[in-house]
Amino acid sequence: MNHSILSSAGSTAHRSPAESRKWVRVTALAAALLLAGPVAQTMTAPADAAVAKAVNPKIDLRVLVVSDGSEMITAYQDRLTREGIPFQVLDLRQSGRPAVNDAYLTTVDAEAPHARFQGVIMPNSAPAGMTPAELTALHEYQARFGVRQISAYVYPGAQHGMNAPTYSGKVDGLSATVTAAAKTKENGHGYLKGTVKLDNIDPNVDESYGYLGTPASTPGVTVTPLVTATAPGTSTQGVLSGVFNDGSREELFNTYASNQYQQHFQVLSHGQIEWLTRGVRLGEYANWFSVHSDDVLMADALWNTGGNCTYGDDCDETVYPSDAPGTTARMVPSDVTYQRNWEQNWAFKIDNTYNGAGTAQYLEEKNTTSDPLLNAYKQNASAFRWINHTYTHLNLGCEKVYGSLGTWTCATNPDGSPKWVSQAAITDEIATNKTFGNTHGLKYEPNALVTGEHSGLKALPQVTTDNPNLAPALSATAVKWTASDASREKEQRAVGSALTVPRYPMNIYYNTATRVQAVDEYNWIYTSRANGGSGICEDNPGTTTCITPLSTTTGFQNYIVPIETRIALSHVVGNDPRPHFVHQSNQTQDRIIYPVLQNILTQYRNTFAASTPVLNPTMTQAGSELLEQSTWRNEQDATAFYWKGQVRVAATGNGASVPVSLPDGATKNGAALPATYAGKDTDRVTVPAGGSVTYSVGTLGWGATSATTVAAPNTFSGTSVPTGPATTEIAPEPVVAPEEAAVAAG
Repeated sequence: MNHSILSSAGSTAHRSPAESRKWVRVTALAAALLLAGPVAQTMTAPADAAVAKAVNPKIDLRVLVVSDGSEMITAYQDRLTREGIPFQVLDLRQSGRPAVNDAYLTTVDAEAPHARFQGVIMPNSAPAGMTPAELTALHEYQARFGVRQISAYVYPGAQHGMNAPTYSGKVDGLSATVTAAAKTKENGHGYLKGTVKLDNIDPNVDESYGYLGTPASTPGVTVTPLVTATAPGTSTQGVLSGVFNDGSREELFNTYASNQYQQHFQVLSHGQIEWLTRGVRLGEYANWFSVHSDDVLMADALWNTGGNCTYGDDCDETVYPSDAPGTTARMVPSDVTYQRNWEQNWAFKIDNTYNGAGTAQYLEEKNTTSDPLLNAYKQNASAFRWINHTYTHLNLGCEKVYGSLGTWTCATNPDGSPKWVSQAAITDEIATNKTFGNTHGLKYEPNALVTGEHSGLKALPQVTTDNPNLAPALSATAVKWTASDASREKEQRAVGSALTVPRYPMNIYYNTATRVQAVDEYNWIYTSRANGGSGICEDNPGTTTCITPLSTTTGFQNYIVPIETRIALSHVVGNDPRPHFVHQSNQTQDRIIYPVLQNILTQYRNTFAASTPVLNPTMTQAGSELLEQSTWRNEQDATAFYWKGQVRVAATGNGASVPVSLPDGATKNGAALPATYAGKDTDRVTVPAGGSVTYSVGTLGWGATSATTVAAPNTFSGTSVPTGPATTEIAPEPVVAPEEAAVAAG
């Protein structure tokens, strides 16, 4: 099947390989500290010698984020959002902000002392902008209610029960150890296997700054190391993340900088939030990964390494005729056997999005009555997952008028409006492919659809709106979930009565079946004209970066596989159920998709415990999960609090579907919860308007069950603010617009 270059899989979004080429950007605070030297933050002790712990308090399930705008605070906000955890931001930079005092932190309640926040996240232990009185009020609150604190990035010292650091500087690439203490139920990191590698995307760039130190022997103070690492060039172990406890309050501190895009932060921050919330919270945590292989049963046009073009698309037919041998790639029976064995060995399913006309085309071209590829799939059809990809892969948007070498525009009516593909044609494409699947025993998802190149949906710049005939055709064929391109539209939206399921394109291009083809096209797109490339990277410096040409011998395994692994894993560990997509051409000849998938799964399984498997949703499941996530994040029409060993969830609007995460052993109405993931009991409960649901979770350490006191919160003076730089800017770079790339390639 011919596709325009950079449309569909390899396709609509080439992420810059220089997503790894970042620039060092020191935050204003860190820059000032570098110039000024260590900053001493002195905390004033409370007037009382001891703090009375609240007896049987109510604790609202909401996190307070005290923000100074720094990258690590932004990172925690992102993580809370991804997991759907309710939180409130207090911006220290905001004029007229509320004062942090007892009135801000607690609620008047006739039944019990009532805390408004179950945990607090701070930039450091004593951020600029908070007064000593506010710090005192916050610490007394924490001591009274047993509310924990995360300090995002600190300089280790006496204020955290630490000795002065034995190392400070670059921590990129360090192999961090998650300690046995961290993996206890109390400390929330049991979802990890034991080792997490800190990012080192570009060896030429210092991506994260950090300190390594050891716990000091301080009377009345304990330090529990959660994550440790060996200082570069030494055999000395130091603490990267630990819990300080002075008998009155607990504070988790990090001595390394991160931002929201770094994978080690994405991996470790979940455990820190589990610790912060004592494992009781609203929201959901899971790691998702699914891969769709488009055009199964069809043949995909191939990249021509000599002409730097795609046969039958933007190649000059007089020089590179598309009917010559070797211009397309179509799977063969041995590829089906390989796929089945691979899926069994790796316990992972690839979703086959199929086009029935591929078989009809094969029968016609070969003048035969039997398709060996279809027969190979039919022998074990139930072993595979299938998705309707329309019968002929027809473009379902506007009628195209082609220009030179693959360029096109929409045909127009006399009034200037686009000429749309008809509802009848769209309906026929969907229904005929369903009939084909039924006839041959392909167990496809009945309500899911992937249109050819996501056509029918708007696709700028040529197609500015959806084909108005698409929505009624989807309704007529009972389609509830239709694929979209996440590089164009990341968020789910309605198309008539259906919803989109955004899919991430992987840069394993649709028109490549060998490593040489993949590297050659990569070089064409991402190298300068002087280096033999298209110059796209030069013409679009704001969206991509030129690279040194890759070796066609080693470039695929040494460069493309690692970068695609990193990009995909950032989605997987980001609580993101959006599927990824490639093409059937990537499953034949050199079978270039499998090394990428194996690397992704290997890295994941080397990091996460068996209790936290990667989830492999169908398209329908992915769409449903996206809907649940977005509905909860956008509305959050429920509140919850902990009291006397129970959690009560109440609807605040017209009812809500609420994700709940509780410690293992929790019950609802005396019954165990229905699902367990990452060692947690999870539930998604529908709470009707005005209704509530109660869970039993036992005593968790908030407040006390009888009258008791704790020592006054620790008084200290020391360097609590890091003096080193923060992190490099790791934000994903914008992608090359597919149309721009196509023109440049032509």
